[in-house]
Parts: sequence; C-alpha cells; structure tokens
Amino acid sequence: MKKTKTSDSEKNYQRKVQLLQRAGAVIACLIMLGLFAYFYLRYGKELYQIFGDPESLKAFLSQFRGFDRWAFVAIRAFQTVIKIIPAEPLEIGSGLLYGTWGGLALCMLGTMIGSLVIIALTKFFGRKLVSAFIPIEKIESLGFLRNEKKVYYTLFFIYLIPGTPKDVLTYAAGLTKLDMRKFLLITGIARIPSIISSTWCGQEILNKNYTLAIIIFAATGILSVICSLIYNKISAAKEKKNETNDDCGKEDRHD
Repeated sequence: MKKTKTSDSEKNYQRKVQLLQRAGAVIACLIMLGLFAYFYLRYGKELYQIFGDPESLKAFLSQFRGFDRWAFVAIRAFQTVIKIIPAEPLEIGSGLLYGTWGGLALCMLGTMIGSLVIIALTKFFGRKLVSAFIPIEKIESLGFLRNEKKVYYTLFFIYLIPGTPKDVLTYAAGLTKLDMRKFLLITGIARIPSIISSTWCGQEILNKNYTLAIIIFAATGILSVICSLIYNKISAAKEKKNETNDDCGKEDRHD
C-alpha cells in the first residue's frame, strides 16, 4: 500500500511538472507571437521594402540605437517563422552592418529562435496550425522524415544546399518524433555555408569591393537555381514513384 501511495504521488508530481512545462511553453509562444504581431502591424506595409534593401535595413535598425542587434535577431526569427520577408537581402544586410562573422552569428541566433518557435507551435497545436502556414500535402510528400536510419543524413544535405525549402521542413519536422535537439544541431551546422556566402557578400559591399560581391552573389544565385531544380526533380520523381506504388497497391487489393 505504501508503494502504491508513493507511486501515485510521484505520478501526480510528474503531471504537475508537465503541466507547468506546457504552460511555460505556451506562454513563451504567445509572447513570441505577440512580438511578431507587433512587427507585422507596426511595419507590415513596409516590411518587404525595408528588409529587401540593405540600406533601408540599416536606416530602420538605426532607430533602435544600442539594441539594433537584438532588433535584427527578432526580425530574423520573424522571417524564419512567417515567410513574408526575403531572406537573402536580410542576410546580405547583416554582413554589411555587422561583418561576415557578426552577421553570421546574428542570423544563426535569429534562425535558431525562429526554428524553436516553429517546433513549439507544431508540438502544441499540431497539424491545424501547420496547415495555416504550409499545405499539408507538401508535408505528407516528405516521406524521408519517417526513415529513421537516413533522416538526419538527408536533412543535413537538404539544409546544406541553397534553394531548398528549409523552413517548410522545420514545420514538417515538428510533427514527427525526431529528436529536436539533434535536428536543430544538424540543420544549424548545415545552414552555415549558405548564410556565410550572403554575409560575406555584405562585408565586401561595405568594403566597396563590388566586383567580388557581385561574383559571390552571382555564384550563390546560380548554385541556388541549380540545386532548386535538382531538388524539385528528385521530389517529383519520388512523388511519381509513391503514386505508382499506391496504384499498384489498390490493384492488388482489388484482385
């Protein structure tokens, strides 16, 4: 009897801890969403214009004075969660304002915060919330996320190459049973080359080395297009294969 009472009290304690953790996570999500809503309502009409041009970004951030870096991180997190701000000019602007490595650090921090928000939202609100941002059909087509043996290896290479739908995958991953700490570590490392090419470009613009900046930008752009085409071709082939397998399965059941 004593063991049963102890066990019951431990279970009750664990439930209370879980409830507190969930409540804390929900509150944190609501705070982040509140900040995102503020930025959108306050600057919504100007967002694309401001963050699509490094000089406009510089002028915008200057009004935050000593807190401009934190403002940039919040903007980057917002851009990661809600794709209404262009990522490339934002990354170039960070390099122009804070240098290659400073821009990289701020972009990575903002991306990490944004990714955590996406994961928390998907974990607590599920498919209904995800469908407000990403079509469920896209997520269901990402069958490799269910392959436990190869999923992290595949994710690393998808996040490594430019032009792939990285933030779509973050939403999708939040609906799976993947280890989110491992997911964030692997995808975070894989993002670095793509981001650093942009921040380096911004640094060269600051140094007025426009020829090198154009070369970096053009090379990244061409690579993005090529990788995007390859990714779309592979995705289309996999979808066709899945459809063929489904049709064969239906025929077998019919027979």
